[in-house]
Amino acid sequence: MHLLALALLGLVAGFASGCFGIGGGSILVPILILSFAVPYHTAVGTSLALILPIALAGSLTNFTLKQIDWNLFAVIALSGAAGAALGSLFIQAIPAVYAKRAFAVFLLYAAYRLWR
Repeated sequence: MHLLALALLGLVAGFASGCFGIGGGSILVPILILSFAVPYHTAVGTSLALILPIALAGSLTNFTLKQIDWNLFAVIALSGAAGAALGSLFIQAIPAVYAKRAFAVFLLYAAYRLWR
């Protein structure tokens, strides 16, 4: 059952990624923590590692549909890679309880802004 639940989680995260460009932080991290008791920092690291195969599948599909702006991609990919490395180092220095709370506030704020 555990393996089936994880596979279903992957399917949901992949579907959300394909539909909305999300999946890792907004879906995988909370569910890994709340449903599978994965420690916060491990959930974040696992989610980041899962971005690659999930994003690759969605990117290949969008590439065939000609829905990628390569100019945006070039600028954001370079700066985003640097930001991800810095963020990964930064979050390790923060106790999990505070990191989880900050993440929850971010998700609530994003939901509020999207709802309006």
